[in-house]
Amino acid sequence: MIKLTYMRKIKSQKQNLKNAIMDLNGARCASCAYAIEHLGRKIQGVEDILVDAGKQEIHVTYDGDPLSLEKITEVIQRLGYSATVRGK
Repeated sequence: MIKLTYMRKIKSQKQNLKNAIMDLNGARCASCAYAIEHLGRKIQGVEDILVDAGKQEIHVTYDGDPLSLEKITEVIQRLGYSATVRGK
């Protein structure tokens, strides 16, 4: 019974996920993209992050908390690049 309740909780949390696209500036190589993805996945609230260095875009699946996107922006700035949430 406990396992079933836990699985339902995880499923309901994943249904509340949101997607965002961020515009990326300065990161143009595969290692840049890897660094952003690697560090971005460690941020609480971020389910997945995918960087397209060619298009200068970041696709983020997250918990809907705007702080998650702010944390991603901070990580990117520490790496020496910049990013903004599209549509803001």
